[in-house]
Amino acid sequence: LSVKAPAVYVKPKREQYIRNPVQQTVQQFKRFIENYRRHIVCFIIVFGITAGVITERSYFYSSQAEATGVPETTVMGIIVARGTAAGVSFLYPYILLTVCRNLITLLRETFLNRYIPFDAAIDLHRIMAMTAVVLSVAHSLGHVFNVYIFSISDLNILSCLFPNIIANNGSEIPPKWYWWFFQTVPGITGVLLLFAFAFMYVFASHYFRRISFRGFWITHYLYVVVYILTVIHGSYALLQEPRFHVYLIPPSLLFLLDKLISLSRKKVEIPVVRSELLPSGVTHLEFKRPQGFVYRSGQWVRIACLMLGTDEYHPFTLTSAPHEETLTLHIRAVGPWTSRLRELYTEESLLELGSYPKLYLDGPFGEGHQEWNDFEVSVLVGGGIGVTPFTSILKDLVFKSSIKSKILCKKVYFIWVTRTQRQFEWVSDIIREVEEMDTQELVSVHTYITQVAEKFDLRTTMLYVCERHFQKVWNRSLFTGLRSVTHFGRPPFISFFSSLQDVHPEVSKIGVFSCGPPGLTKNVEKACQKMNKKDQAHFIHHYENF
Repeated sequence: LSVKAPAVYVKPKREQYIRNPVQQTVQQFKRFIENYRRHIVCFIIVFGITAGVITERSYFYSSQAEATGVPETTVMGIIVARGTAAGVSFLYPYILLTVCRNLITLLRETFLNRYIPFDAAIDLHRIMAMTAVVLSVAHSLGHVFNVYIFSISDLNILSCLFPNIIANNGSEIPPKWYWWFFQTVPGITGVLLLFAFAFMYVFASHYFRRISFRGFWITHYLYVVVYILTVIHGSYALLQEPRFHVYLIPPSLLFLLDKLISLSRKKVEIPVVRSELLPSGVTHLEFKRPQGFVYRSGQWVRIACLMLGTDEYHPFTLTSAPHEETLTLHIRAVGPWTSRLRELYTEESLLELGSYPKLYLDGPFGEGHQEWNDFEVSVLVGGGIGVTPFTSILKDLVFKSSIKSKILCKKVYFIWVTRTQRQFEWVSDIIREVEEMDTQELVSVHTYITQVAEKFDLRTTMLYVCERHFQKVWNRSLFTGLRSVTHFGRPPFISFFSSLQDVHPEVSKIGVFSCGPPGLTKNVEKACQKMNKKDQAHFIHHYENF
């Protein structure tokens, strides 16, 4: 395996990068469209509908609603308020479809996966949520303007516009601004909705999610309150008949169906059969495979542990392969919940409990890494704990190869980037198992240890020399005892990808799957974009951040 690997690392010829800048830009744009055409089409459809309903309501209140008398009182405010309300009325209900995990996993096995990027559902969820929040703020500002106009208008005019809530009692003094916000149902519900959005937005940010996943979990359940308040907010029909429920009913029915599927699985406790505390804060759990549990390599599940005093679910990628009898997870302690889970499986805790704490399981759910089998040549890049989906994929690949199963994939390059060799220890057993089963030499594994390169003193220089000599003589790594090649430093993705085009000239598309911290996936994406400026093999990148 390592004998052939150096051929992959041939540095690209300088002449290949000398191109007209305009041609580079055009080529890069074409490749971007090809890579993300499904995303672009879905984006256009979703936000085209949003723009359409906003435009329709804005046009109606600017030119078609003179009979109501409202536009004559506050034209600009009413156009902004009603237009943005229409956009929000579409986005908030249909954002539910992006979190129907079971339905998404089911649909991505159908022909629809060729047209809809199901694996980008969470990205679309974030974009739709951000857009809806921005429109909600604009809606509020529109009503702030409206309230200002109403608070200086004659009472007899207001009583004609809003006969249900304002009576012409002979007084010419109109209601003050705070009456509109805090003494009317639409005003109170609107203020409460803004507070709910603020809480959800803050605790959904990456920073707060890492500090307290429970805070994110709890505040996101405010979505129930949001939908109830939104229905009440528009039910008083101050300006128009309620329309929100028309948008809400179809996606909410599908969302409830998806929830019922998840709840049906959550009733079963999954007994843990083995646990092991590994270096770098990684907890290895092996548990019984539920009856009828079918999954594919690279998929993930959500687990809960009631012994931790909470029923919150956390997502983790399965490191076991579909042909194995048990399910395994490698969970790194990076937050309060995962740290408490690790403490629960210490020897002292297990002696006190007398048995392994049981888990609740929800899943499996699909990710883009399942598409590794759609390419003749695939590159898997894992950083840190991001190696977990690829351990499952590698085991699945060599198993299918050993039983002579028909697979499109002819070669897989697995690159794992880790700071220290100590972090690599828990993966070495899995890679050793892969190497023993890989009689066809389908997998080429390369480990990059970055911390050694950062402290390149005499000791690490000698380690580097010994490692290279050991690999050359014994065809094994001095560090790991594996055939996989160990490198010191960061992977040269551009040189690596360029040489792949020379090693596999017959391949027109190469799948690249990266999983790890944002910095790693960003570097892989940049390398793919640079390679896609050329007229050779097309690199299609799928990524997931931890």
